[in-house]
Amino acid sequence: MQKFIVAFLMILLVAGSFTIVFGGLFFSMKGFFDLIGVSYESNGALVLFALYCFLIGLIFEVIEMIILYFIEKGNITKKTKSFWIIIVKFFSTWLVIHIVNEWMTTVTLSRLAEILTATLMVAIDIVFDENKRNKDDKTTIS
Repeated sequence: MQKFIVAFLMILLVAGSFTIVFGGLFFSMKGFFDLIGVSYESNGALVLFALYCFLIGLIFEVIEMIILYFIEKGNITKKTKSFWIIIVKFFSTWLVIHIVNEWMTTVTLSRLAEILTATLMVAIDIVFDENKRNKDDKTTIS
């Protein structure tokens, strides 16, 4: 009986963690979309929009990683590499959002809203990538 209780509590802990993370992502996306004037029929449509972006984004992520690999290995300056990395990330993110926006009729983003959303996502991605890279550099030095 004790093992059952422990297993149940562990499952409850994991489910609670996923709920908190997903809730934070959902409400931040909902708030951002409300700020930039995106119209959607229901919260369920917004969840489907995020899910489709995630699934289609997986395909584009592979293509993006291949392109970024060649940019990183290229013989160009650090500034130029950073510029091309931002351009590739922005274009692939915007393309995913645009495809899902055209595909779904229950969520409607204007072109400006698509661009703003892609810009925000790329900015967050770059900031967290830089934090990870700086953390990795510090652990390597130690």
